[in-house]
Amino acid sequence: MGFFSNLFGQAKELTKLGNAVANVKKMLDAYEADNDPSYLIVSSWICKVGVIDMIVKNGWQPNYVVYVPINGHHTKMSIGETQLMTINRLMKKVSNYGDADLEEKINDVLKGGPAFYEVDSKLPQRIKDMI
Repeated sequence: MGFFSNLFGQAKELTKLGNAVANVKKMLDAYEADNDPSYLIVSSWICKVGVIDMIVKNGWQPNYVVYVPINGHHTKMSIGETQLMTINRLMKKVSNYGDADLEEKINDVLKGGPAFYEVDSKLPQRIKDMI
């Protein structure tokens, strides 16, 4: 029984990761249309709890495979590709925004510092539950 619970637990965790990647993609796409920095801040929180923490918790290597729901299809990606699609894309948007304070805040959120807890306390529970 332990084998199956471990197998299905991994599948559930990978599904959560895939959904987090899809949510970050949507947030960053919305940012491109609106340029509201709150999209970047929320994206950084999702990157922390839904991507970074999940990868660390499960010990997934960069070549591990995950399926990400994008535009109604499940796209096969490596963990490394999901990091490029989320964290690296976020950091590029932040650096292009040109606000050193915002960049510092985003980095602090990604590291789990005080800014992370500030953002976490302001997010509605329903959003946290989705991630």
